Amino acid sequence: MRQWITAWIAVLSGLCLTVSTSCISPAIHKNVPAFAEAVTIATENSKGAFDVVEAKYADVEADKLVVNYDTNGFDPRMVKRFLDPEDLNTRLTLLDALQRYASTLADVSSDQKLQEFDGKTQAFGAALRALTTTPAFQKLASASNTEINIATVAVDALGRWFIERKRQQRLPELIQQMQEPVRRTAELLQADIGDAPDINGAGGRGLRDQLWLEYTDGLVQEVAFIDKNKDRMDPNSKAAEIRKLPQLVRQRFTADQTLKQTSEALAKLVVAHSALLQATRTNTDVHAEFSALISEGQRIKAFYESLQKKD
Repeated sequence: MRQWITAWIAVLSGLCLTVSTSCISPAIHKNVPAFAEAVTIATENSKGAFDVVEAKYADVEADKLVVNYDTNGFDPRMVKRFLDPEDLNTRLTLLDALQRYASTLADVSSDQKLQEFDGKTQAFGAALRALTTTPAFQKLASASNTEINIATVAVDALGRWFIERKRQQRLPELIQQMQEPVRRTAELLQADIGDAPDINGAGGRGLRDQLWLEYTDGLVQEVAFIDKNKDRMDPNSKAAEIRKLPQLVRQRFTADQTLKQTSEALAKLVVAHSALLQATRTNTDVHAEFSALISEGQRIKAFYESLQKKD
């Protein structure tokens, strides 16, 4: 009888090495995919937000060229982007890293089609680690007042996750190990987004400050154009130019709120990741944290879709 029991224990132990659903808390299989879905919604909409803000900024810059053409003419060097391509790509890559991390957790948790994503995932990890050596990444860290070594270690750890992905028997431990890199990466992006200035144009920082001031400059130049030409414009033309002013104010607010919601989504991503770790230990349901992250992602989309609409 004792030999039979010993043999049966050995069989069960073997199953634990091969069939993850028997050995890992059911909370893993329930909550990891939900976490991945929430992160995907938030990060995809955040990436979309950056693209839309960039496009609307181009419209503002075009309006500046129009109102200043008689004075300054046109020089291709006057055409500016909100973020240079390398700077924008750095931010999008970091958002992509957070999204892929969550998706990879879900893939490892389900233990399905692991070989299909290994090559591409590892290549992304290597590219992410290489990103930390680029001037654009170092510029991002510096502008965010984030110590470059802290930022580099966090992003490098994310890169190594994709290269050295472990089997799911260690998934709770790996989620614990990734708490700090995920938090640091999210905080780097949050610091980069920063805060809008006050009503006097003071106290702002980061991308929100930059965006707010650029829109404000557009307003100032539009007002100057109207004042200079008001006696020469017919009533319809004058009215059309004046209507641009409240449009710019609304666009400034919406673009700022788009970046603000992105920052808040990143904060909720960190909370959700921490809740995921707790769920692996206690079998608790963390639906509320994931729902909050999804809602934040949907708010981002609502803001940038509003920004896309014509006034």
